[in-house]
Amino acid sequence: MSPAARTSRIERNLRLYPVVQAIVFTPVMLPIIVLFWEDNGLDMLEVFVLQGLFAVAMAVAEVPTGMVADRLGKKTSLTAGVLIVLVGMFVYGLGHGFAAFLAAEVLLALGIALLSGADSSLLYDSLDALGRTAEYTRREGRARSVQMVSFAASNLLGGVIGSYDYRAAVWASMIGPAIALFVVLQLTEVQPVQRTTGFSEAWRGYRSLVGQTLKFVRKHALVRWYIVLLAVMGMGQTWLLWLYQPYMAHVELPVWSFGIAFAGFNLFAAFASHRAAEIDEWLSPSGTLVLLATLQVAPPLLMAVFVHPAAVFLILGHQGARGLGKVILSERVLRYTYPDKRSTVLSVSSLAVRLSFAISAPAMGWVARRYELPTTLLVQGAAAAALFAVLSVAYRRIDPKYFRVKDR
Repeated sequence: MSPAARTSRIERNLRLYPVVQAIVFTPVMLPIIVLFWEDNGLDMLEVFVLQGLFAVAMAVAEVPTGMVADRLGKKTSLTAGVLIVLVGMFVYGLGHGFAAFLAAEVLLALGIALLSGADSSLLYDSLDALGRTAEYTRREGRARSVQMVSFAASNLLGGVIGSYDYRAAVWASMIGPAIALFVVLQLTEVQPVQRTTGFSEAWRGYRSLVGQTLKFVRKHALVRWYIVLLAVMGMGQTWLLWLYQPYMAHVELPVWSFGIAFAGFNLFAAFASHRAAEIDEWLSPSGTLVLLATLQVAPPLLMAVFVHPAAVFLILGHQGARGLGKVILSERVLRYTYPDKRSTVLSVSSLAVRLSFAISAPAMGWVARRYELPTTLLVQGAAAAALFAVLSVAYRRIDPKYFRVKDR
């Protein structure tokens, strides 16, 4: 292939990347999924346990699937991920009860793990090959904002469909991944793929890559701190996510409005993601971190105090943190990471998020079952505030040398 043709194909990756992000997962079912679970016999403790087990499955799959992307190719990882997501949604559409939903969640976990990290790494590799890595934050932010606009449209549809039939909303969630499969096949692999000839060699390569990655994370205090921060933010966001629908039902919003609310959440997150680079440039590095912590802690505390339909707007704070955090913090992790380990380091980051929620989910589920909703929200807000306080102290103790990007 001529250099011009290869450049053209890599540039096509940049055009297709936001399309993939927009349709790879269309969560039509999300605005009514808790209602769907409850309609099929689950209580809030079982909801949190189900999601905790999903997080465990994600944790088990994260690093090995990062190896798939780094060793077998980002495109291969993305293709397999989309296929498995489709199978998982099919099982969900047919399922009833905890066991069936758990099987579907495990499949979804594997599919999402294959997608996680491989997508951002393919974008970064493409820009790196073109000598345009400075565009990463803006392109990632815009792609994530397009994704969230797609989520918003899916949520609107889900509220309408779900007000008539919860299960139909689940089936409708398969539309996006089915289309995404054809788009992913048009992508071009950028980095040379490190192929192995046998199981033993593949296993040695896997252990070496993971070992080197964990050693890097363990030694780089700043990267390690950002990974912990991502874990705390992801855990807190997931705690509150599964209370969105109970809270809206508690303040007596109609089911059809759930879709409008979730669409609004995603549009706000999309706006935040789109403006992430500008906000990060406008604020100091520490100012950005303070903003993220405030947006994370304030909503559950205020929702617990002001129990009213209008308090649903407070969820926008969490969505702002969601839109900003992924873009800004992932870029900071990637900035200090070698190209052949980027997918695996991002997978380690996702692993930390999943494990933190998996460990805490049963306790939060127990609180949700035992206590009233406002008390559960207070517990969530207080726990998040304590964790951010500890992280703030740790940040001030990081050696300044880790804030310098070394030559590769």
